[in-house]
Amino acid sequence: MEGLITNQLSKARISGVVFTPEDTRKMTRYSLADAMTENETTMDYHIRTVTADAKPKVLAFLRRFFFRDEPLNHSIGLIPEGENSTCVELEEYSMSSLDQNLSLMAVASSGAIVGVQINGITEPPEEEEPDYINTCANPKFKKILKLLHHVDKEVDIINRYPGKKIMDIRIISVDSNWRGQGVAAALFEKTIEIGRELGYDLIRTDCSSHFTARLCKRLGFEEIYSLGYVDYVDESGKPVFTPATPHATITTYVRKL
Repeated sequence: MEGLITNQLSKARISGVVFTPEDTRKMTRYSLADAMTENETTMDYHIRTVTADAKPKVLAFLRRFFFRDEPLNHSIGLIPEGENSTCVELEEYSMSSLDQNLSLMAVASSGAIVGVQINGITEPPEEEEPDYINTCANPKFKKILKLLHHVDKEVDIINRYPGKKIMDIRIISVDSNWRGQGVAAALFEKTIEIGRELGYDLIRTDCSSHFTARLCKRLGFEEIYSLGYVDYVDESGKPVFTPATPHATITTYVRKL
């Protein structure tokens, strides 16, 4: 579980939930690969770029397989109980970089989406806490935004790799029925391929999930920063997030292309 609010939006509604198809909000990284052991897959699927017509299906997929289960979201109870409950701020966050045409989805032969990876272009972090955090109306989601901004400042990716063109992996999630079939790894590998084709020098991702971090290591990503959840505390000294085992850190990885 990756600033968001920078401008007024032209809003549409899908299934009664606010959705912003042309959202230009900035987005940091916030990723989940889910509990999986990647194996060679015998299940039939293909990977393609997320297009405008697929956005409603991608959002529906994330509601089902990412929003409620991502370690940070789950830790603070971001999504209320109830089958159709959601977090509008999280939805806007998740969809904010789709118009950059770098995001991918794995689609089964039936036409169903079985995996989603949301990618975007790295932008320099703001030194001061951005307005989109201060104005976030959801206090729980604001906690997540604050953590992501803190990590962004600590990593300082632009100055760490000056002059480099950097792509972000921001969200990854796999249908629970397809985990262990290599879908997440295939999405990562396709992103690496696209990054090379488009002239990127580096791919960066912040892993809030132990399983995402494990996948990054297996695919040759290098760890450059790690923050233990027990060390990220509020004014009273208590950890802000207490995800269930084995999720103990938010860790930044890079892959040179």
